[in-house]
Amino acid sequence: MSKKQKSYVVKVPVYTSEIIENAQDLFGGITYNDMHHYLVKNLKIFTKSEPLSFDNRNKTKRTVIDKVDFSEHDSGINKALLLKISAYSTNLYDGYFEAEEKINFQKDYKIGSDTNFIMIYPIIKGIDRTKYHHYFIILIYEDPTKNNEEISKIAKVVLGKILRTPIANIKLPTLLEELRTIPTIPDLKIKYSSIYNNENEVDVMYREYLVDGKIKKEKEDHFKNIPFNKAEQLINEPEEDGYQKKEAKLTVGKKEYKITRELINEASDVLKEAAEKVFNATTSITQEELDKDVHNTDFIFSKLLPILENYMSTNDEN
Repeated sequence: MSKKQKSYVVKVPVYTSEIIENAQDLFGGITYNDMHHYLVKNLKIFTKSEPLSFDNRNKTKRTVIDKVDFSEHDSGINKALLLKISAYSTNLYDGYFEAEEKINFQKDYKIGSDTNFIMIYPIIKGIDRTKYHHYFIILIYEDPTKNNEEISKIAKVVLGKILRTPIANIKLPTLLEELRTIPTIPDLKIKYSSIYNNENEVDVMYREYLVDGKIKKEKEDHFKNIPFNKAEQLINEPEEDGYQKKEAKLTVGKKEYKITRELINEASDVLKEAAEKVFNATTSITQEELDKDVHNTDFIFSKLLPILENYMSTNDEN
C-alpha cells in the first residue's frame, strides 16, 4: 500500500475592485482590451519609478515593493493578468538568519520574497454600452510559504497605489442590507481592542530610562447560528468602555464580511468605519507540487482558474 502524499491547503481570497461607471475617462475606452491595457500601462510606469514602501501599523518594520512582473493567461473569454510581486521588509530591530553562521538583522537589512502572486480578471456588466459597469476580480494566492496577512497587505497596496484599481470600499448600510437576506448568521466573531501608553504607570525611579511603554487590551466574543437581527444589534452597539476598536467578522459559507469601527479621536468621539466583503476560496497542492511548482506561473494559473470560474458562476458574473 502506497503512502499517502502530504498536501497543503492554499487560501485564495477573492475580492472585487471598485466599480467604474465612466470607463471611457479612466481606461480610454470601454472594452476588455482597454481595461487590460490600463493595467499594463500602470505596471510599465511603475518599472520606471522608485520602489513603493509602506509602514506596518504599530511596528517598526517597513515593507517595500520594488518590482512587479506580469504574465498574460488565456482564461477562455478574456485574458487574465498574473502579477509576480517582489517585496521585502526592512527597518528591522530584531531577529537573525542562520546558515553556516548566525547573522543578526540590522535596520538596513532586507528580508523578502520575489514570489508574491495575485491574479486580476476584467469584468464588464450591463446591456447598454453607455451605462456599462467595469471592475476587476482579484485573486490572492496565499501559498504555504507565505504569511497570509502580509501578502494580503502587499496585494492591496499594489492594487491601490500601482494599478489604481483599489479593492471595493463597501458602504456599511449596503453590506448590512445584503446580510439582512440571511435569517441566521452561521458564525460571528466580535473583537474589541485598545492600545494605551503606560509611561505614567512606571515607577518614577525608572521613568528616566523608559523608552516606550504600552498596554494592549483585547476581548473576543464568538457566536454560532445567531439570528441576523441580534447580530445587527451587537454590531451597532456602542464600543464598550475601555476599548478603542471593534471588529466584527461574519462568515456565511465561503463569504466573509468584516466591519470595523475605530475611535480615532476620544475627545470628540470621532469614529472611523470600514466594511469589507471577501469570498474565501481554497485549493490544495501536494508535497511534490510544493517542491517543484508552487511558484511556477502556469501552475499557479491552473490552480486559480477553477476558483475564478466558480466565483463567476456563484456570483453570476459574465
